[in-house]
Amino acid sequence: MKKMIVFAAAFLLAGMVSAQDTEKKRFTKGFNVGINHANALLDNSNGGGSIQNGTGFRMGLISSFAFSERISIDPKAELSFNTSTFWDGNQEFAINPVDLELLGHLKVKTKKRGFSPYFIAGPNLKIPLARNNATLPTRQDVAIDLGVGWDVPLGKKIRIAPELRYSIGLMNITESNSVQDLKFHNVSLLLNFSGRPRL
Repeated sequence: MKKMIVFAAAFLLAGMVSAQDTEKKRFTKGFNVGINHANALLDNSNGGGSIQNGTGFRMGLISSFAFSERISIDPKAELSFNTSTFWDGNQEFAINPVDLELLGHLKVKTKKRGFSPYFIAGPNLKIPLARNNATLPTRQDVAIDLGVGWDVPLGKKIRIAPELRYSIGLMNITESNSVQDLKFHNVSLLLNFSGRPRL
């Protein structure tokens, strides 16, 4: 909860600072929507059970602070709705059906203006939100995200950006005695809507 409050405070502070700058607009914000395919990976060397992965969706709030016309830091807060399940031979359990993801991506564009492909990379903190008797107990995860996208300007103030991203979970997320080693990856296809920076 503390991390969520710090993230929200930083988001608002950056917005207030940017609002005082009438000549330049380095800070922009917006939202995104998309689909994701979970890729939960189970180490079967220590026990039985099987994983079934499927397609879900995601949505979030995005922001960007531009250091230059090509380089920016893009904090994001997204809700990821996942469809992975674990079958232990008797019962099926959902794996992280809903995650809150706090992302900090470094974005590098290949062109300064106009239509521009870009690359992103950065950390992703994943916090599981939904827990019940039909959910496999899991803990917070830290992932590394890698992705590509394409900035498309719409007029002078708005841009859209289709983006393909792969998230590599780094930690064993299970808190269940019946599962020894479980890592959670996913691939996402998103459409980002945001303002355009003025540098």
